[in-house]
Amino acid sequence: MRFTSFVAATALFAALGAAPAQAQVKIGVITSATGPTAMVGIPQKNAVALLPKKIGDYTVEYISLDDGSDPTQTVTSFRKLVSEQHIDAFIGPTGSPNAMGILQFVAESGTPMLAPVGTAEVVLPMTAQKNGCSKPRKIPASSPRLWLSIW
Repeated sequence: MRFTSFVAATALFAALGAAPAQAQVKIGVITSATGPTAMVGIPQKNAVALLPKKIGDYTVEYISLDDGSDPTQTVTSFRKLVSEQHIDAFIGPTGSPNAMGILQFVAESGTPMLAPVGTAEVVLPMTAQKNGCSKPRKIPASSPRLWLSIW
């Protein structure tokens, strides 16, 4: 639960820093709820329902899409979220190849991105293209109490 609150708060603060103050914040979420990485994507998709709907004075709306574990579909979905839904921040995608595939589009749109992926290449080395990207910190496997408090 703390992890989902951290993700939502990080995305919200990034959105507030990148956009004028609003009564509502839209956060786009792309997961791989189907396809080869569904084993990871389904819990991520289900976690969206646990994210806070209100943070401070802001109402938060989450728009969730499934990319089918396909990096090309991730790009299409991200562009749709930016152009049609006018999202303020973005969480996703599920897979590292999918995240690497949208970096250029994230940079072009200026949308803050929180990438819950396993590879550090999404954020390192920090370049102008990766400027708006962040990755949740790793939690040591030796901390079972911390893992239990997240889930």
